[in-house]
Formats: sequence, structure tokens, C-alpha cells
Amino acid sequence: MKHRNIIAVVVLLTGLTACLKKSAELPLETDNETDIGAINQVPSATMAQIRAGLVDGYRVVYLDEGMQSGIFKYDYSDTTTVDDSAMTIVSGLRRYRRETTYVTLEMFGARGDYDYVTKAGTDDTGPIQKALNYCSKKGTEIKLLAGKKYLTHTLYLYKDSLKSPGYQAKPGRIKITGQAGGIATGDLEPQGAGFVHVNNETANLIECIGSFSISSPATMGGQIDFENVNFIGGNKTLNVIYFESCQGQILLSNYTVQINNPAGNGITEVTTWETEHHNGLIRGQASGSGSWTGIGLDIKSNESTGQTNMKIYSNVNVYKCGYGIRIGRRTASVGTIGPLNFIGGQVSLSDQHNMWLDGGVYNLVSTGQQFEGSRLNAILIDSDGANDLPRNIKFTNTYLTGGGRIEDGSNNSYAIHIKDGVGVEFDSPLFNNLGNGIVFNKAATQGLVIRRPVVRTVRTYGTTNGTFIHAYGNTVASNRLTLEDPLFNQAPATYISEPALSAFLTTAAGGRLSVGNNAAVVSCGMGAGTLQAAQILNFNNSAPTTVTNITGGQLFRELLLTFSNALTTIASNENIKLSGNIAFSGSTSSTLKLIWMGTYWQEISRSE
Repeated sequence: MKHRNIIAVVVLLTGLTACLKKSAELPLETDNETDIGAINQVPSATMAQIRAGLVDGYRVVYLDEGMQSGIFKYDYSDTTTVDDSAMTIVSGLRRYRRETTYVTLEMFGARGDYDYVTKAGTDDTGPIQKALNYCSKKGTEIKLLAGKKYLTHTLYLYKDSLKSPGYQAKPGRIKITGQAGGIATGDLEPQGAGFVHVNNETANLIECIGSFSISSPATMGGQIDFENVNFIGGNKTLNVIYFESCQGQILLSNYTVQINNPAGNGITEVTTWETEHHNGLIRGQASGSGSWTGIGLDIKSNESTGQTNMKIYSNVNVYKCGYGIRIGRRTASVGTIGPLNFIGGQVSLSDQHNMWLDGGVYNLVSTGQQFEGSRLNAILIDSDGANDLPRNIKFTNTYLTGGGRIEDGSNNSYAIHIKDGVGVEFDSPLFNNLGNGIVFNKAATQGLVIRRPVVRTVRTYGTTNGTFIHAYGNTVASNRLTLEDPLFNQAPATYISEPALSAFLTTAAGGRLSVGNNAAVVSCGMGAGTLQAAQILNFNNSAPTTVTNITGGQLFRELLLTFSNALTTIASNENIKLSGNIAFSGSTSSTLKLIWMGTYWQEISRSE
């Protein structure tokens, strides 16, 4: 046995001879920090040779170990770090530390050999999790090599005594950068590096969970950065990416997420803050049959008192999911979601709704988003039974094409359905390939403003029996519903249904009142406090009546008088100053427009 050991050492020394010839001039044991020279100026050795002590006489060594290769340097001050076969190699009491400004998963032993065609590859879970644990503590960036695809079980970005006991930093604290994206059509292009979740595992691919606590911010984590990375879910993946109670500096850019579980979600954010998404693609495989129920981008509360806020989604595209984007409180009774900003991007071909805003959503602004070809509503605003309605929601320059493809005449067949909400506004939406346009609940929608909607084209359904704007429910005068300047390049069968027209004309913002009490003094006010005055006052008196004053006006507010018959005369006096100081006799075809000057009404125009 003694002779065998001697022979083994001789063989190892012989193998090192060529590598060590050019290293004779290097200082051996020295504490001076010197620059690392070229590889051919340092000894080259395998991991086993370093551990065997065969390069103990050298300060710098080149590890020759395939994709784990690299420069290692003896750290004379370190006597405790454990050999991890990646960043530290131990030889006796000596610690050789890898010299690098970033790491690759291959340094930790990952193979990245998943084949997207054969659906086979090496399970890289262990090496990847080891890399995540190391980099989260050291703050080192992980760079994915071009074309590498890593098959893995759930990867944890937080410490858990069972799931990820080796994670030592706060939740998150990680940066991963790939070389190229590429799931434009559902296939992962060869150059696209990515993480692939194993099939048949009912779990998340990427999971980061903190704990909401104002008094202990360390528990909330954050600082997550994914750039140019692809994430591919398995056939039972619950969420491809799952963030919960993560605070601050969460950035996803140039990313792609592929969903392969019809009931699974793409990216789920639960009570998270300060999130930015730029140029992202979330893609499912829905066919339009309604069988897909998962959510592409899912934003919700986890029942904590925290606010999910300060989020920006720029050019985020969600394609062929069950629900494209869903935001709201859901089953939680507390927690608000907002402000949220959507800039550009497209939500297309959802099996259910393209976007659903439910209870607790505050201050959401969408600018220039496109909604295309959903089976149900392109946009649904519905609190879904939550105890807090969606509030202060604004869509500007929205492009809607082909929403509500179910075409069964129900509320689901409209491009936009507003079931409830406070302060909902659509400014300059464009409807293309329209079946039905907008439907809303008069009783539960407060402060709805539809401004300058344009109907560009209608499909056959919209031409033959479609409706642009419809309403249901009871009219509430104080709900302030407004329609401004609709434009029809092509016409659906019904522009504005009678229930919708009635809602716009008789609520506080639309401002239409009807007076038939044969009184000389009438009011155009529509409620106490700050409620606005009516804009239209119609007279349907049953006996000859001369109106001498109209109360309830607001400064510089215009009022249009209309007449259902010829029984009403408007006097000209100190309260109502008419042209030529001559009383106005109304008829079914006449109108009189006044403006309130603070102490009297002044005539603007008339038609007789």
C-alpha cells in the first residue's frame, strides 16, 4: 500500500511537470498582492490535484476542469471557508478562491443541456440553487451562457429551513443576466438561455417569499433583477415566477415566460412594491375554446395591510393565456393595489378576459395598450365581491380589436364591461373590428367618463345586431356618467341603447332633468353638496306655465332648455336675461341655451 501511494504521487507530479515549467519564477509564499498573469504563467491543475496539495507552492493556479475552469488565488487570510467545488477549493489549510467579477452556473456544476425538442436534459437544480445561495450573499451577478437551457425543480430566492436552508441573504438580492431572449412564437430559439421547469411537479419554477413588516424591513427583501432570460413552465407549474412580500427594486427586462399548464400562471406578484417590467413576453398556448383558466400576469393582495404599489409595466405583452392580466384583492379583505402604470404592450387572444381589474385596484393608468381578440371582454372592471371597488382607473388611447368574441349577446360579448367602479375613464379609445363596444352597470358605476371614443370598423356581428354602448341596472342620479363626442366611421346596429342614453342624460354629470309640476320657479340642481347642476332641463308641463326663475345653477355652467310641448314660456326678467328682453315660448322643436353668471342667467343661443 505504501508503494502504491508513492507511485500515485509520482504520476500526479509527472502530469504537472509541463504545467509548472513556466511557473518557476512565480513567488511562492508571499503576501504581496500581484496582478494575475496570463494563464500560461501559472500552473494548471485539476480540482483533485489542487486538493491533493500538488500546487501548494503557488499563490495563483489555473483550474483546468471543463466549464468550471478559471483562475484561483490563495487567500492567506481565510482559514474557515468550506470547499464548495465552485468558488473555493481547499488544500489542507489553504483556501484557493476563484477570481471573477461574475459567475456562471457551469462554475457550480450545471450542465444546461436541456433539449427543447426531445424534452430531456440533466437535472441542474442542485448546482443552480448553490449558485443562487452564493450570489445572493456575495452580490455577484449570474451570467447565463448563450443557448444554455437549465432543467430544474423549484428555485428558491429566500431562506427556508426546509426548502432552501442555504439561502442566507434577505429574500431576493439576486441578478441573473442571459445572452438573448426568444420565445416569440412559443418555441425557445437556440440562442435563448433559460430555466425550464420539470414536468409533473405541482409547484413554482422561481419562488421568492418575504414577510410584510414595516418594523422589520429585512424580512421583505427585494433587489431582484432578471435580464434577457427565458422562463419555461412545466405541464403542472403553478406559477412560472412567484414573488410575495418583496419590497423594492424588482426589475424584469427583455424577458420571456412560457406557460404550459392551462390552469397555471405566468408571473404572480402578491403584495410587492416598486416593480418594473420592460419589454416582456408572457405566453400561453390557449386555443380560444375557454379551456385555459390560468393568468398571464397576476397581481393581488395576500391579506396583509400592505399596499401593492409603484409598479411600471412597459411594453409587456401577454399572449394566449386564460386571463391575460388580472389585478385585484381577490379573496383578501385588506390591501390595496396601486398606483400601477401600463405603457404600451399588447394583451391578445385570451381564453377568458384580456384584463380584469377587481376590488382594491387604485390609480391604475394605461397608456397606449392594445387589447386583441379575447373570447370574453377585452377589459372587465368588476370588484368580484370585494369590499372595495376599483377606483380612479384611466385608459388613454387604448386600441381594442376583436374583443368579446363569444358574441352571445351577453355582457361578456362587449369589448369593455364595467360592472362597478369609482372614477373610471376611457379617453380616446379606438374600437376596430367591433361586435359590441361598452356595457356598464348604471347602479354601481360612479364617475364613468367615456371621452371621444372612435368606432373604426365593425365586423358582421356588430353590423347586424351589435351595440356600441349599452347599460343595465337602475339609474342613480348622483353617479355622474358622461359620454363625450363619440365618432363612428362605421356604424354598429345600435349606437347607444336607450338605457345607456337615459343614464347619460339623467345623471349628475350628463345633467338632464325633466320638470312637469307647472311651477313658476324650478331648480336645475341634482343633489346637495358638491353635486353638479343639470346640463339639460326639459319641460313637460301639463298646463300653461311661465317660468320666472331657475335655481341651482353653477357659475359659468351652461344649461340647455328643451320642451316636450308648447305649454311653457320662459320669462325675461332680472333672473333670466333673454335677447331683446322678450319672453321665449317653447315648442317641441325649440331649444334655449343659458349660462349662469352667478346672480342671473344669460341667454347664449336659441332655436325656434
